[in-house]
Amino acid sequence: MSEDAVAVQTVHVRIPAQIRRLYGASAQEQVQAATVRAVVQALDARFPGMGERLMEPGGHMRRWVNIYVDGEDIREKNGAETMLRAGCEVIIVPSIAGGNNEKNTATGTS
Repeated sequence: MSEDAVAVQTVHVRIPAQIRRLYGASAQEQVQAATVRAVVQALDARFPGMGERLMEPGGHMRRWVNIYVDGEDIREKNGAETMLRAGCEVIIVPSIAGGNNEKNTATGTS
C-alpha cells in the first residue's frame, strides 16, 4: 500500500541529545507521517540535514541508528516502511560503541 493511500497521522518523535543539539530540535517533536520513512523526511524538512544523518542515500536506515515504534525495533518489523498509528511514539536511539574489557594497567581496575 502506498503512503498516499494511507492516512497520515500525528506521531511523537523522541530525538537524542547528540542529534538535537546539531539541529536545534527539541527532545520531542510531533510530525505528520504514515511511515518511519515519512518521519525522517518530515524531520529533514524541519531540520535540514537530519535526514541524511539518519538514512543512507539509498533509503536504508544507517547502521548506527536504532529506531523504535512503541518500543519495538523497526528492524524486526518493516524497517523504514513500518506503518504508524496516530499518537504512537517513535524513538531514535544512536548505537553506543566503545569500552575496553582489558584490565586497566594504570589503575589496576577493569
